[in-house]
Amino acid sequence: MVTRGYYPTDDGHQLYWERWGTPGGEPVFFLHGGPGGCSNRHHLEFFDEQHFEIILFDQRGCGRSLPHGERQLNDTGRCVEDIDGLRLHLGFARISLLGVSWGSWLAIQYQQRYPEAVLKTTLASIFVPFAENVSAYDDNFTKGLSAIHDGNCAGSAEAIYEILDKGCALRQRQAALHWLRASLYLSGQSMSPDALGNFVDQEAVRAIRLELHYHVNRYFFTRAHERLSLDANTQVIQGTRDLFGMSSVRWLRRRLPLQFRLFQAGHNAFEPAILKAVRQALKRAIVH
Repeated sequence: MVTRGYYPTDDGHQLYWERWGTPGGEPVFFLHGGPGGCSNRHHLEFFDEQHFEIILFDQRGCGRSLPHGERQLNDTGRCVEDIDGLRLHLGFARISLLGVSWGSWLAIQYQQRYPEAVLKTTLASIFVPFAENVSAYDDNFTKGLSAIHDGNCAGSAEAIYEILDKGCALRQRQAALHWLRASLYLSGQSMSPDALGNFVDQEAVRAIRLELHYHVNRYFFTRAHERLSLDANTQVIQGTRDLFGMSSVRWLRRRLPLQFRLFQAGHNAFEPAILKAVRQALKRAIVH
């Protein structure tokens, strides 16, 4: 049985949440990818619902959270504070975390600020937005945008964002389509023109604009974020074919003696090897 609701932050956002699994089980907050992504029932595949009380929620501006796509008062630090606000709102003394992709960085940052509130942390298909990683990611997308010839002259993330920020509705939709075609091209995936066109509505435009809000602001990463302290209850599960995930692994390894489990997989955390490892990792005992 699921319960759901909204958590009102003190600065005008409302976070949509769902509570699944077994009341009284180990509470786990799922931190979705993005920025600009959302949670959905598909993410329950990571969990044994008999063992856990699972909190799915949409980060500020994302999914069913309100206002959708809002960029004001939307940065990494506030997203981290939202996790703790929601923890208190739902009445948990301590929680475990599962962070996937962008959510892995939020999980790391939450553990930095609130170590006393964390039982254990599981990070999958990770992304750490340190400067060199973001620059390489940006270069990769510039190449992807240049490779897609669809009549859209925007050839960089900044140019796409400028159109999504200030362009008319038609230009915004064209820029969003250009960005998605480049994303599909770089991941080796494809989508029919009709399916792609149906997908890119105003909600998708707002989500992409929010993603690029973080990207052009370099994910609000500062030098202070390079000083990390994670405990023995943190485990990383990573695919070796994920270029930016592996550079994130190397960055973390230089700073922390974490447990890493590597698999022949890409960035998709639903690939069977990653999914199985996440389900196993979530059930591991807490180190005292």
